[in-house]
Parts: sequence; structure tokens; C-alpha cells
Amino acid sequence: MIEKIDITQLKVLSQELDWRMAFGLWLRQTPTQKRRERSHLSVDAYTSDIEQMSRWFTSHYGVEFSPDHVNGANLQEYFSGLECAPATHNRKLASVRMLIKWSRSVGVLDYDPSEWIPLQDATRESPRDVVEDDRVMLELAAEDGEGSLIGMRDSLIFFLMSNAGLRISEVVDLKLSDLHLDDGYIHVFGKGQKHRKVNVGGRLVVKIKTWLSQMPASIEGTLITDEHGLSIGRGQAWKRFVLIRKEAGVKTTPHAMRHTFVLRFMDAVMGGDPSKLPAAIDAVCQQTGDRPEVILAYYTRARESDMRAAAEVM
Repeated sequence: MIEKIDITQLKVLSQELDWRMAFGLWLRQTPTQKRRERSHLSVDAYTSDIEQMSRWFTSHYGVEFSPDHVNGANLQEYFSGLECAPATHNRKLASVRMLIKWSRSVGVLDYDPSEWIPLQDATRESPRDVVEDDRVMLELAAEDGEGSLIGMRDSLIFFLMSNAGLRISEVVDLKLSDLHLDDGYIHVFGKGQKHRKVNVGGRLVVKIKTWLSQMPASIEGTLITDEHGLSIGRGQAWKRFVLIRKEAGVKTTPHAMRHTFVLRFMDAVMGGDPSKLPAAIDAVCQQTGDRPEVILAYYTRARESDMRAAAEVM
């Protein structure tokens, strides 16, 4: 645990350290708006987004990036050239605003050049789910690899996303102590440092127990390990997912599997009865940790898979 440093010390250190180190230290030392420490995933996301902008700036302008170079014109140019989903755009903008907040706190900037760059309405985007045929193909591809130890682990990674709705970062962070399989649930410490109880069905329970019976001794207490018992990171899990989707011949993402889970889970709760929509929204909020307004605004929109299917019959 790093010893806490007050704002005066941070200002002094910011003059002595490389700006990346000083910014990273500030992210870890200052609390969030909810007065709690930022998770390592949040810090990683902020620093990754700023590194991406830094590389763009250096490539675009031919000079090494520094926070004091930031102004309204080059930020506008950077964000207008991004091709990403609204939620990703908003996260990258939040990261830049964090950098600006730090820059102002240590005297590098004296104004906010990002104030005229708007957030995008992420709730207007349709859920990027996977059509049923593609989902089945992904399942078959995942299970085809279960004859090997690593293939079994990769299949479990897939099914934790597909059948329990976990984010890929939540999958690799799962601890053995989080498993309560006899009671039919797992404990998840997820996005926003929120705890939740995730119900798991019999098929997934069997896959977890099968992996537990054959996995290497977990050195760090995590469920998902490599062949030596060491934890794997989000990036490595992503690469293994890519192998499954390549084998299935399906273009999708881990987060699309979460979207698909949410929609299937809501359908299962309603059982064809539209009057059960409020109960379905409540159930999926408990299962995923999302807020009701997010579920209502996002997942009750037309599905991308339905729109693609409709276009095919026109």
C-alpha cells in the first residue's frame, strides 16, 4: 500500500517526476467523487486512454506529447477523428478530463480546454447482441477445446461471460473464495468497486467444478489461471476469446456476450409475459450490477440482431 501524500507534496513531486508518473501517482492518491479509492482497473483505463492520445499527438504533430500542449483545437481534432461507440468516446473524454484536472491542480494548465467537447448519448445505441445461431456456434467452438487443460479454461472464460453476464475483467479477477456453487451463486467484485451476487445455472456449475477438479494449484487464489497456476490478465483472456470466435467464424466481442446474456436473461424472467418487464429489469440489475435506468434506457431498445434480421428479409 502506497503511503498517502497530501496535495502540496503532489505538486512538488509533479515538478520532479515525468508527467506520466506524476499523473499516475495523483490518480492513485486522490479519491473519486464518491470519496473512495479508484480501482486498479479504473486507473489502468485512464492511463491507457491518455497513452493513446499521446501517441496520436506525437504522430500527428511530430513532437513529443506533454499535457501543457493540450488546447481546445487539438482536442477537438482528436475526438472528431475517433471512430468508437458512444460509451467508449465518453470514457476517453473522461480520461482526458482527468488529465486536465491534474494539470490544473499542479499549475500546468490554467483552464479546461475540453469544456466544449460534448458527451455522446450512449443510451441511443442499440444493444450489440449476438444472434442465436452465432451464439450456438461460439458455444460449440468453446466446448471443442475442452479436451485440453487450457482449452477447458478458455471455455470457462467464455461461459462465465455468456451464461453469467460477467465482464471479462470480472472473470479474470474471480477468486476461489468467491464460489458458492452448492448454493448456486458466485460473488463478484465488479465495476465501480461494487459487490454483487450472481446466480449461476447447473450447466455453468458443472463447467466450474470440472475445471476445479483439474486446474493447477492457484498461486494467487484466482479461479482462472495459466498452466502454472498463475493469474492471467484481461488482455490474455481477450486473446483466448478471439481464438474461440475465430474458430466459430463469428465476429463479436466479450462485451457483446454480456449484452446477449442480459437480453436472454430478461426474456427468461418474462417467459413471454410483457407484464413481467419490471421484474425482469430488477432481476437483471441484481445479476449484472447495472442501474435500472441504464437497463430501461438501453436494453428495452430495438436489438441490433433483430434489425439485422429484419433487413435480411426486406
